[in-house]
Amino acid sequence: MKSPGSAVAAERADDIKTRILDAVLSWAADTGLRKLSMDEVAQRAKVGRATLYKYFPGRDALIAALVKDELARFFADVHGVVALHDEPDERLIHGFAHAYRLLRGHPAVLPVLRLNPELLLPYVITDDSYALNLGSIFVESVMNLDELQGASRAQFAEHVARAFHTLILIPTSVIDLDSPEGPENYARNFLVPVKNHLSTMRQ
Repeated sequence: MKSPGSAVAAERADDIKTRILDAVLSWAADTGLRKLSMDEVAQRAKVGRATLYKYFPGRDALIAALVKDELARFFADVHGVVALHDEPDERLIHGFAHAYRLLRGHPAVLPVLRLNPELLLPYVITDDSYALNLGSIFVESVMNLDELQGASRAQFAEHVARAFHTLILIPTSVIDLDSPEGPENYARNFLVPVKNHLSTMRQ
């Protein structure tokens, strides 16, 4: 059992790390993370340089922590919407649509993609993409894909995650995803039919 003192210290450490990551997020929204400065982050977070380096030894560690923190928030938010629906097709449609709007409206994603995209490449375009792997696991675990058997379940989960990545990283001018029902229509027209087709295939 933790002592009251250690619990307070842990809470204070969490608060400091949150302030630091919020400062990095603010910097990302303003500049796309161009010329990310540890001094600027410390100033925005209202912490000393020694404190900043205690938790994050450099820029790469800051960016990695921010990406993982924002992805955790993102998946938790999407899970909350998916949980409102029982029927598998509706979970897929509304989960995909909410996820798309979250990232398209995220304060930092578009500025970074526009101004400094190479910072995100290690997380989204690699042989072992952290974001893609998490997305595939998330789709497979929360979308009620019980009608898909064997390899089809994992294949469809990766298909959804890859489609989502592409639509965020390379916005389309033909498929109007930013219209009021755009993401829902995309899921109905291009994701649900694939899922239903796979469900009829013999494993």
